Amino acid sequence: MKFGARILKTGIAITLALFIAELCNSPSPSLAGISAVFAIQPSIYRSYRTILERAQGNIIGAIIAIIFGLYIGNDFILIGVASIICVALLMQLRLENTIGLAVVTLIIVMDSPGNDFLEIALIRFGTIMLGLLAAFIVNLFFIPPKYEVSLFQLIYNTNSEIVRWIKLNLRHAADFPLLKKDMEWMQKQLNQTRNLYGFYREERTFLKKNAVSKGRKIAVYRQMLLCSQKGFELLKIQHRYENDYLQLPPDKQELIRQHIDYLTDKHEQLLLTYIDKVSIDLDYVESHLAQDPQDLMQLFLREMEETEKDEYEEMMDKYHLMRIIASIFAYQETVDYLEKLIHSFKLRHTEENQIDINVNEE
Repeated sequence: MKFGARILKTGIAITLALFIAELCNSPSPSLAGISAVFAIQPSIYRSYRTILERAQGNIIGAIIAIIFGLYIGNDFILIGVASIICVALLMQLRLENTIGLAVVTLIIVMDSPGNDFLEIALIRFGTIMLGLLAAFIVNLFFIPPKYEVSLFQLIYNTNSEIVRWIKLNLRHAADFPLLKKDMEWMQKQLNQTRNLYGFYREERTFLKKNAVSKGRKIAVYRQMLLCSQKGFELLKIQHRYENDYLQLPPDKQELIRQHIDYLTDKHEQLLLTYIDKVSIDLDYVESHLAQDPQDLMQLFLREMEETEKDEYEEMMDKYHLMRIIASIFAYQETVDYLEKLIHSFKLRHTEENQIDINVNEE
């Protein structure tokens, strides 16, 4: 069993909420612990947004509960009616994420004893809000997430696996049952990468200088993710149309292999360049950034046009061939743009954009 930071933060938030409620002499400190569970989020920004939304939902739930308790009644039928009204109002206000805790608040408040109803209801409501506050404090100060480090490592490791299988496929050395199983793993990794990228993008910076650098990094990581996705799509096309690829003459297969090897090697080198594991030739890069290298693609297109006169044309499904070509070009386009982004990032903003990431960090 693996214990992550969120599990640990949940326990700390519950403990802190109960402790604060005890300090405030709350008669029901467990309510603070319950509300803290609802408010734990994987990022500081989401925690801030959650506490605002849940505070609004709780206030609406508490107001409805107090109105029913003071002027209508609080038997079990009326609690159900109040819950329906609360849920409908929250949905109308687009606060669907707060429905769970808001209804819990409503039930707890309406279940207050008849004597001193208002006082007890307000105390219970305040205790629930203490739980939200405790969860926010834990998210803010305890175990702050390192999303950038985790994001890059996940991109690098997933991309390494994709590239490894692409090269094995090109050399007809892939184990197909194992490849199929690994492709499912790659898809899950890419989905996880998108979620992690969302967390990183949502993180807020307090200094304008850091905000500018963060904006550049977001653009780079977005392109890294797109490159990995295009590489994965190329691998799927390779796997699906391998027989069509094998029908090509050896010299044409070699052309495709060299072209894809060039792209995958370039992709891996760019990732290492981003974390300063590979140096940049300043003179070469400054002139290269202004160009749009298409020499290999043009050569490839000319070679494919010549195949119309070859005898293997009847054996080859042109549609499948064009799928292979299109996936290679799509991959190259994303890698070329990633190259421009990373080189611009490294050359023009050296002081603000130091990256301290190790691909082997846990």
